[in-house]
Amino acid sequence: MKAIRATIIAEQTLRFEAFKLPKKLTGAQVLVQTERTVVSAGTELANYTGLEADTRKKGAWCAYPWTPGYGGVGRVLAVGPDVKKINPKVKPGVRVYGIFMHASHALVDLGRELCVPVPDDLDSTEAVLGRMCGVAITAYQRARVTLGETVVVFGLGLVGNLAGQFFGRAGADVIGLDTSAPRRALASQTGFGETLDPTGLSEKRLAARLLKRADGARPAVVVDAVGDSRIIERAAQIVADNGQVVLLGTPRAPYHTDSTALLKRVHFHGISVVGALEWTIPLLKRQSRGVSTEANTELIFRLIAAGGLQVMPLCSHVLPPADLDSAYQGLLHRKDAFLGVVLDWENHPPPVPEDSGKKTTNKKGAVPPAAAAPRAGAASANGVSGSAGRGATAPAASE
Repeated sequence: MKAIRATIIAEQTLRFEAFKLPKKLTGAQVLVQTERTVVSAGTELANYTGLEADTRKKGAWCAYPWTPGYGGVGRVLAVGPDVKKINPKVKPGVRVYGIFMHASHALVDLGRELCVPVPDDLDSTEAVLGRMCGVAITAYQRARVTLGETVVVFGLGLVGNLAGQFFGRAGADVIGLDTSAPRRALASQTGFGETLDPTGLSEKRLAARLLKRADGARPAVVVDAVGDSRIIERAAQIVADNGQVVLLGTPRAPYHTDSTALLKRVHFHGISVVGALEWTIPLLKRQSRGVSTEANTELIFRLIAAGGLQVMPLCSHVLPPADLDSAYQGLLHRKDAFLGVVLDWENHPPPVPEDSGKKTTNKKGAVPPAAAAPRAGAASANGVSGSAGRGATAPAASE
């Protein structure tokens, strides 16, 4: 049986190719027919544009040619003989969620990979957006914050918005910072206490605005959801004594500075700089009785179903899989329109593979077509504070 997947073969050059699936499943294998995949504006774009240096490092996890993808939802077609012993709920016909690539099918090893049944009351598009919630929740889980304290989030992209929603549910007063008026408006819609445009504000003026909001108290936690080294420096200057600067975004672009001012502030004021990469927590519940990616996923599904997390207002586009390159280009160059992008494999034919004789490679720098229309009723959104196109040398945008 053949399936179709996307492959990035060079900077901003994508093609679709056929790959083989096994005729018979063994062990804990699960074969899934994909319904939706979600596009990451952070990791995927960094690899698509080559901003991530490891794309050019032989043997690295993202070295070209690289198969992109961040998460997906699909329906189980078949299972191996050991699946029932591990999770009897995973069976043919059931929808499941996992770390799937942009492909028509996924082959999952239930013994070591994520494969979570999707509740019946969740639409597949809602469920796949839960993937980005799984990135965002680690900021809250790594932070020390109590009821009523102030949390500041730099960058109101998909992950920054969702991180703010988690802190808000925990009783924090959340302030979002972004240069984009549409993203600030969207953050207000999803429950942020206040949003500010940091453009032109010095650390002193920004701190004054935050102090006024919190009756003279500095924020207990400041989250960088962009992955910008300059923002991390700025966050350390405005956070409270003994507070935390949480790195939710991944700093990738080179940045040269004298770090003494940052380190002196950290040292004199007891500030903690905390990494919140999702991969620092255990993947499966059987690996940890506490926090795990699997347990987080189940929690996220419950919150979305109950209305405790708003994901659909953040979904700007649901596109055919063949428009993946247009999605990347839109996230790079049309930030006013592109925010949360989902590929619909269920209701559209799979792309034509390169080896079929038809030309399907998308060339570097292709302009996204006007036909890449937003999802009906979606809120539009804009660029992230301090970000530029992923092919540029500026720091990466938030997810």
